[in-house]
Order: sequence, then C-alpha cells, then structure tokens
Amino acid sequence: MKTFPLIGTLSLVLLIAGCNNYPAAPVQGPAGPQGQAGQTGDSGQTGDRGRTGYTGDTGQPGQTGDMGQTGDRGRTGYTGDTGQQGQTGDRGRTGHTGDAGQTGRTGDSGQTGRTGDQGVQGQAAPCPAGEHRYTDHDSGRTSCVRD
Repeated sequence: MKTFPLIGTLSLVLLIAGCNNYPAAPVQGPAGPQGQAGQTGDSGQTGDRGRTGYTGDTGQPGQTGDMGQTGDRGRTGYTGDTGQQGQTGDRGRTGHTGDAGQTGRTGDSGQTGRTGDQGVQGQAAPCPAGEHRYTDHDSGRTSCVRD
C-alpha cells in the first residue's frame, strides 16, 4: 500500500529532471572513501490476513461393522398345573309311563238290526325289560326306547 505513493513520487521527479536542459556535467573525480554503514531500518508492518481456504471434500463412507454374536438361549418355562377333573353330569329322569286306556264296553242289546257303539281302543302292550315308553311332543306318537 505504501509502495504506490513512493513509485509515483519517484516517477514525477525523473520526469521533471529529464525535461530540464542542464549544461554538460563535469567530469567525475576519483571515488571518495567508503562511507559508514547505515542504521538498521525499522521493522515492516504486519501483512494482511490471508483469505479463508476452500472447504475440503467429504470423506468416504466407513466400512460396515461386524455382525454381533448370537444371544444366549432363553430358559425353558415351567410346566403348568394339571386342570381339575370336571364333575359328572346328573342322570336324566325316566319319563312317566302313560295310563292304560280303558277297554271299550260292549254295546247294549237293543232292537234288532242295531249294533252297539264301538269302544275306545286300548293302549299298546308294555315295553320289554330295559326299555320305557317315550311320547314325541311334536307328533304325539309313543314308542319304546332304551333306559
């Protein structure tokens, strides 16, 4: 930054000096003795801070990790208690045997040519041993079934 004014001033001096017509310069004499060494110059100013660098490339993805070990086997559970035995159901009741029908009466002896009324039909014979009579509620029909 300070270099620019210095170069500008020097250029101006040379320009002016070159434009003047001075008489011929005298012949140079012998060189004089060596001068003393100059003083050490002051330290220069600290330079400007550099620009921030570019962001680096993204790294490559890492490798897949190793597979974990198999876990321990679980413990066997307890055997459950045996359930209680169910109760036996009640035995069904035996049905009632129907009453025996009455035997029909013989008609009265009446006038010649007239026959008496016919009696009501009696009940069927009783069931064999180990069976009982059953009446179907829907049809009213009776039959023998095993006990």
